[in-house]
Amino acid sequence: MELPYSIYLSPRRMCEGIETVIPPEGGRIVRRPFNHYSPSLTDWWIVPSLELPFFKFGKYFFTWDEKVRNPIRCGLYLAKGLDPMLKKVYPTKKGRRLLMDESWGWHTFYPAVESGMLQEKVRAGAAALGRPVELIFEGGYVDDPGLFNPDSELRKKDRYTLIHDPADNSIRVQSARRDAMSMKFLNKVRDWKSFKEAMKFLNEEQFMWVDLFLASAWSVAPGVEAPPGAAGAEELWTKWLSLFREFVR
Repeated sequence: MELPYSIYLSPRRMCEGIETVIPPEGGRIVRRPFNHYSPSLTDWWIVPSLELPFFKFGKYFFTWDEKVRNPIRCGLYLAKGLDPMLKKVYPTKKGRRLLMDESWGWHTFYPAVESGMLQEKVRAGAAALGRPVELIFEGGYVDDPGLFNPDSELRKKDRYTLIHDPADNSIRVQSARRDAMSMKFLNKVRDWKSFKEAMKFLNEEQFMWVDLFLASAWSVAPGVEAPPGAAGAEELWTKWLSLFREFVR
């Protein structure tokens, strides 16, 4: 399926546009680049706090491949960290940063998966957009927290992209990169029931770190101006990003 255009030519511009339409009553939001030294090309986030580390919060993300620069993906990003029961195993300050305490967004997000509310939101977004959306999982087991950097692009990890198609309410594995061979449980996902079972397995894996992206992709116009009918901030917000506002806080 050919992707529709947005009016934005980079993740930074899309992030700036979305910031202007987020209602203020939801709490504080802050724009943050992934790479401060290359703000025009890097990924951008909207986070609910300046408190570090950022990876513990639910946040909006805006990303592309910096070499290809097309398409731009936007949506909700959550990190599933390590089980707090591992405190004795990881006693160092750096190791404790990886343990999920009550401030982590996962503790709001996962109950929504258990209740089915999250699945309903994804279905509603895909239906409003009128096309499939992506559920992207990146991660693996953490063997040594002293050497683990959640933001490193070099760490060995699996990456699975699942596709939810609103036409038949199905889910399928679109692609899988198995560098770590630790997320094979996602191969069994075929529908929302098996998705929920896979998420339960993930939630119970004490030593596994996973970054989860709920993504919608948009083409970048080849010229300076987007073609007529290209989506702007209001459409992106109303049909997709607004559904996940309660997880960005």
